[in-house]
Amino acid sequence: TEHIYAEGDERDSNVIEVFIRRLRKKLDPDNQLNPIETLRGRGYRWSLQRSRS
Repeated sequence: TEHIYAEGDERDSNVIEVFIRRLRKKLDPDNQLNPIETLRGRGYRWSLQRSRS
């Protein structure tokens, strides 16, 4: 977002949160798998378990 706003401007961007929410909805529309885990203060982690067949 640095290229959109001047460096001195105060901004509260939630671009990443919006992207992750949309990605979660596309990957898991029924909200059953929860493939992306939120790590508070650190980021996100792929946490989908593999099925053994």
